[in-house]
Parts: sequence; C-alpha cells; structure tokens
Amino acid sequence: VISADEKLFISTGDASDQSTSQNFSSLNGKILRVNLDGSIPADNPDPASPVWSLGHRNAQGLVFVNDSLFSSEHGPDSDDEVNIIHRASNYGWPEVRGRCEGSESDFCNTNHIVEPIMNWTPTIAVCGIDYYTQDLIPQWKNSILMCTLKNARLVQLNLSDDQKRIDSTTDYFVDQYGRLRDICISPEGKVFLCTSNGGNEDVIVEVTRIN
Repeated sequence: VISADEKLFISTGDASDQSTSQNFSSLNGKILRVNLDGSIPADNPDPASPVWSLGHRNAQGLVFVNDSLFSSEHGPDSDDEVNIIHRASNYGWPEVRGRCEGSESDFCNTNHIVEPIMNWTPTIAVCGIDYYTQDLIPQWKNSILMCTLKNARLVQLNLSDDQKRIDSTTDYFVDQYGRLRDICISPEGKVFLCTSNGGNEDVIVEVTRIN
C-alpha cells in the first residue's frame, strides 16, 4: 500500500522460519517501508534498513485509515489478527500469539509488544482488507472490510469514532462465493471482491446499492 506521503509499505511472511521474525537483520516477518524508487527513507527506524515493524507471522492485507496503517495477519492454528502498525514496533511472533497472556507476559513486557485490536481463534484465514469511507453503501461507512479464506465471507469491522478499536463485526456473503482473497473499493463506493477457489470457479464480484 502507498501512503499519502508516497512511501510504499510491503508485508512479508516468516517463510516458515519462525526465528526470522524477531531478527531485525532479516526481511522476513516484517512490514517494510521504502521510497517509490526503492531507496530507504531517511526516517525509517534504521536509515540503512527497509524494516518498519517486526514480529509478524504472515500479514495478508494492508490499508491506511487516515494516518493509521492497519494489517490483517494469519495466525498458525490460532489468533488471526488485525493490527494497527506503528513505527519500530514489535508484534510478538513467534513468542506471542494474539494478545499477551500467561507465559507470554514476560516477553511482552520486556519487548514492548503491541497487541492486536482483534483476534480470532479458531482461525478464519483473514486476507485482503480495504477501508470504506464512501456514501454509496452507508451502513459500511467507517468500516474496514476484510475477506476471509477459511470462513469464506466478507467481514465488516466497524471502527470506533477515533478509529483505534473495532466496535462490532458483521458477516456478509457467507459461503456464497467461496474463498474471498482480496477486495478493492472504487472512488464512487462500489466494492469489488475476488475469489480464490481455483480452476474455473473464480469470479470478480461487484457489490453496490440497489435503490
């Protein structure tokens, strides 16, 4: 995703090597930030590294809500997450799954772990996300819309007025189109979903308001 100040943010998975997510020298399990020409911004946490945040397992979606960067992230068999991404912050993987609990507390306190604003157990295979701020579908305004693979639905994450927490969730198109991979929103407010079913079963779905 590209920010308003024209920086490119890129999510990377841990590539099945959990040790890399907490290693600042590795690009795995991170959110990266670069200039549009591929160079490293001088105000990155380390001006010699594209790493913006660490401790991620497998972030699937990124979207800006005003100045805040949100991510959707796959957990292993528990704790899919939605996070707000902060500069130079640690999100805990693999030492922490979801929120800081029990034996994870010491690591959380020592490393100032940022907890997700929402998590799901069992996992629902969260995927692409986008932010709805248009008027065409008013009940979705000020919501993050999130695709899921395992649970095959579109989830509305209704944000609080300050956009720092999720106040409620609503499911749409449950098992109607199969696995939903990604989403985008047109300037006039139409929503487009792409499926991930394989073979000849994949479609683009257009969602709009019928007056």
